[in-house]
Amino acid sequence: MSRRPAGGHGVASDPVLPYTESMPGDAARPLSAGTVRILRAAVAAIRPRGHGFDHPIDDDVLREIVTFFPFLPAPMRLAFPVGLRLLDVGPPFVLRRFARFTRLSADDGRAYLERLQAMGGPFAALVLGLRTLVLLNFYQHPRVLGALEVDWAGRAATLTRRRAALLEGTGP
Repeated sequence: MSRRPAGGHGVASDPVLPYTESMPGDAARPLSAGTVRILRAAVAAIRPRGHGFDHPIDDDVLREIVTFFPFLPAPMRLAFPVGLRLLDVGPPFVLRRFARFTRLSADDGRAYLERLQAMGGPFAALVLGLRTLVLLNFYQHPRVLGALEVDWAGRAATLTRRRAALLEGTGP
């Protein structure tokens, strides 16, 4: 299925992007409350604490993860919630404690996730994916960037001026 006009003749500036055909739009099915609860517990367990990182941004990080979810490939969109449900009921098998992941403290949740990742296998991949989503969104939050004194826009402007000066031959 192509995105060419009805006449069948496309132009060079009108590329055919078959991978966008199934891209979810605003009508994408929202995540279930249980899935969001598990993601919230994962954010609490994974995100850095202390040393200037104690910002009340867990809800913002969770919102960004949920916003990104529809853009995962279809197999991951289908398997990820299933993996999260299995992750939620895994502590009795891994920690030998009868509790759900969503009921563990942040420290116990962190220990559980570290142990799962150390065990290897498909749950290690799930934990790695969760860590990636949480840490990417955590470290890109404006409050964290401010605490780290990171100014991407300012750095880009400085480098652009420096390159322009080099191209003009005036030097830095």
